[in-house]
Amino acid sequence: MRRLMDAVMLHCRKATYLIEKSNDAPLSILEKAQLNMHLTMCSGCRNYLKQNRFLERLLMRHAKTTLGPVQNTTRLEEKIIKDLKDL
Repeated sequence: MRRLMDAVMLHCRKATYLIEKSNDAPLSILEKAQLNMHLTMCSGCRNYLKQNRFLERLLMRHAKTTLGPVQNTTRLEEKIIKDLKDL
């Protein structure tokens, strides 16, 4: 029973990893199910997900205003790094 629970339930570290991973690539069906189950029980990770989505939208909005439509993510990364270094 313990192995089954470990396979189904995630620790917060794994849940935040999956949240970050979902920004770049689709999650597998198992990963989605595990993450959704964890999020139903963990308010900390739900807050992390909300903050992560907010920051993604903010960065994309910034990118659109400074670079125009984002077509080249490498160019976007270079621009963000340059802007951060200029702070």
